[in-house]
Amino acid sequence: MYKFYKKEGNRYIFKNQPVLMFIVALLFFIIAVMSYNVSAILGLAIAAVAVFIIINFFIKKFIIDMDQLTVTGKHGIFIPEKTYPIADFITFEVIHTKYMGLITTNLILAAYFQVDGKEKVLTVGQAVTTRAIERLLNETEDIMKSKA
Repeated sequence: MYKFYKKEGNRYIFKNQPVLMFIVALLFFIIAVMSYNVSAILGLAIAAVAVFIIINFFIKKFIIDMDQLTVTGKHGIFIPEKTYPIADFITFEVIHTKYMGLITTNLILAAYFQVDGKEKVLTVGQAVTTRAIERLLNETEDIMKSKA
């Protein structure tokens, strides 16, 4: 039913995007091999970045739990897992990353929560095209409003 989420009972688990991660990691590995001929340290450092990209793919998660009415997210290796009640949800924001102010290189969907008087942010996911991020936004909104 959903393109971006896998349903397990009343839990909706965001499906990570392996193709995009694979392409980015592969590019870093290619650059690492080419850089290794110039400087071994630089080549190894770039290869380490590629390894971190792959590790991050397996660690990253975003779960909407409609039984507990919570949203849980972990978006990176060094970022702790955070869980917020859906009742504390405020809004979504689409963050555009542009190259030279003209070419969109990345779009990030962020969910904002008001917790203990402070605004907290969870990254839902990212995409390269506006259409994909809009679909992700629509699916996430539908699930959070469903109260299934």
